[in-house]
Amino acid sequence: MMTKIKKNIVVFVLLALSVAGIVLSVYYYRSSIEQIEMKKFKESVRDHTKIRLENTSSYISDLVNDLRVTAEAIAEYDTIWDDEVHDILEMANRMDTFTFTSVVDSNGQGYSHIGTALNTADQEYFQTAMTGSVAFSEVRPSKALPGRYVQILACPIWGENHEVRGAVLGVLDLEHLNEAIRKKYMKTDGNLYIVDSNGNYIGIFQLDTDGGPYLNFWDDLEALSGIDRDISEIKEDFAQRREGDFSYSENGSNRYGCYMPIGTRNWQVVYTVEDSSVEETLDSIFQMDAKYTFFLSVCYLIWVVCVAWYFRKTNREITQAHMEVSNNIEILHIALEYSKQPIFEYDQTCGMLTLKTDFPNPLFQIGSESMTPESFVERGIIAPQSIRDFLKLFMEIQTHQSAQADVQINNGRDATWCRISLHNIYESKKIAGTVGFLEDITELKKMEQQSKRKLELQDALIAKALLVAKVDLDTECLLEMGGQELQIPYTEFLTDKILQRVPASDRGSVAKELALDNLRNKFQKGIDTIDFHFKMELQEDFKWVSCIGYCHPTMPSKMILIFKDIDRQKRKEIVLKQQAERDGLTGLYNAATTKRKVEEALAYGYLTDEKQVFILFDLDNYKKINDTFGHSCGDQVLVDVSQMMQKRFRSSDIIGRIGGDEFVVFLRNIRSYQYAESLIAELCEMMHKTYIKEGQSVTLSASVGVAWAPVDGRSYMELYQKADIALYQVKNASKNGYKHYEAHHAEEPQQSGK
Repeated sequence: MMTKIKKNIVVFVLLALSVAGIVLSVYYYRSSIEQIEMKKFKESVRDHTKIRLENTSSYISDLVNDLRVTAEAIAEYDTIWDDEVHDILEMANRMDTFTFTSVVDSNGQGYSHIGTALNTADQEYFQTAMTGSVAFSEVRPSKALPGRYVQILACPIWGENHEVRGAVLGVLDLEHLNEAIRKKYMKTDGNLYIVDSNGNYIGIFQLDTDGGPYLNFWDDLEALSGIDRDISEIKEDFAQRREGDFSYSENGSNRYGCYMPIGTRNWQVVYTVEDSSVEETLDSIFQMDAKYTFFLSVCYLIWVVCVAWYFRKTNREITQAHMEVSNNIEILHIALEYSKQPIFEYDQTCGMLTLKTDFPNPLFQIGSESMTPESFVERGIIAPQSIRDFLKLFMEIQTHQSAQADVQINNGRDATWCRISLHNIYESKKIAGTVGFLEDITELKKMEQQSKRKLELQDALIAKALLVAKVDLDTECLLEMGGQELQIPYTEFLTDKILQRVPASDRGSVAKELALDNLRNKFQKGIDTIDFHFKMELQEDFKWVSCIGYCHPTMPSKMILIFKDIDRQKRKEIVLKQQAERDGLTGLYNAATTKRKVEEALAYGYLTDEKQVFILFDLDNYKKINDTFGHSCGDQVLVDVSQMMQKRFRSSDIIGRIGGDEFVVFLRNIRSYQYAESLIAELCEMMHKTYIKEGQSVTLSASVGVAWAPVDGRSYMELYQKADIALYQVKNASKNGYKHYEAHHAEEPQQSGK
């Protein structure tokens, strides 16, 4: 009886200890989970923040580089007033980086990509650029874009003697900049701000719905509660351009923020994120813990009984297996010590990669010692072009004994390549585990790329070329031409073989572009290939030729020049461009091009407050000419009208045919509206003409409607509608005359006509 009681007491004690152990385990489990989740959250936010801040900084630096490239292209010309400089501005503006692109000389005089004159001599950003520094203007309201703010970026143009010859200006719409950064870099888990050293907000990329308003960064910090940093310390970091972080409470939630300098006008990028995600995770875990506590208690007791029964049976097997594993581990340690090769384990069940050695490697960066393949991709460790091969590798190892892939790693600015090898370990014909090996093959990839470039260069040399020449940049001699070895001065080759066959009007620009100093300077700036197009005499006719220049990959002092006939391709491009922009009959701008160019002129005109005039007219009795003399005669009338307008108006004015006999003339930067009125009266007189054929006559004239800009409108459609109203007032009255929109009769002249 006593023995039975003792056994019951032992069972009761064991049961009590088991329950106590379960309670302590649950408590320890909860505490450990909270600490681990908070630690991971802090590390994740810090890593993600740095990536976002670096991406934002890189994006703004790219803006400066885009403008610097334009400045370097313009610096190749003797003056900014060269016609080709205007083409460079138009090409730069099509890159959709800046709203407007302009160029000014050392006196602040210049023009925009749409031809509008500028004077920026008294502007601070221009004066700063003339000292040789890239300058940003203060943020200012936009005249062309109501309700928006712009900033002007100025980049100096350097001359040959290292003097500043002028500046390239880029007008940057801040709303466009904010949207570009938000789409390209931001996700939906935080807010990003750009702040200057005085605490003023340059850009706010807010993704939460309950923030703001935002007045000043320092004032907003003062209003926060629970901030763990002294605000004066943060200000000192901003002044000294240092990185840092802080945490605070806002609207009942805890937030974490980081900041780092951009490198532009003492700006800082600040990123904040809410840590509610970790709190939600903990709540979910704790709820699940409460539900399964009872179940775990029962399972724990069953497990104790099973272990006691099973332990004796399996003890010998476990001991033997332990000895085998120990031997294998010892062998593996010896092999690793000699090879210094990073090794990781891949668990195919949970898809987790875990680093097993401490040797340096490019793949497992700080904070990524244990992650899934998808996590490596999400954190941007794998280069975009290698993502497909990287993920495919872990799919292949599920059905193959081994798999291998070469993957490019994002490791700073240098391209790093890693060869990843996976091998399955089998037990009883089943996969027991997967081990992976890493090999840095960056140098091997560089050699492969160099070999590829050599092959591409060889292909270019044997292509159908007019002429292939090899030049020594050190001795300035021509070494080879057309497969024949030579030793003549490069200038002699350029003069005798090239310039003598170039039209006289183009020789200056071609000589400047193909001058050895110019080519050498481009190569020294990192431009490894040049491609210059010009006209050259071939088979007793001037044709378009392309000169492609390469630096030899293994001998940087040797340059290869390849001259190719691109006449058919070039002429086709010119024809296609003209066909896209021009009316097929008259050669004037078509309707779409007219509208686009007028909108561009209007937008830039508002920045300079210049006077502009929108003229809309159609031909009176034009239908009668078609009915009386035929459509061929009618077409000739339209051609005659277009030729008269092209002779009378300036090349900077916009002339377009937007309908059958409907035309638009947009006068830019005129002296006064009265002067424009005299031009319009002259236009009516030019159009008044009688056509006689076979005893029949038709008198042609023009009904003209006029709208002043910006008085009558700030867009193409506004001006068109008002000019159209005035035109039909002339039509309904007497035809053969002009009239401007009557709403401004108290300010401007109203009507004149025959």
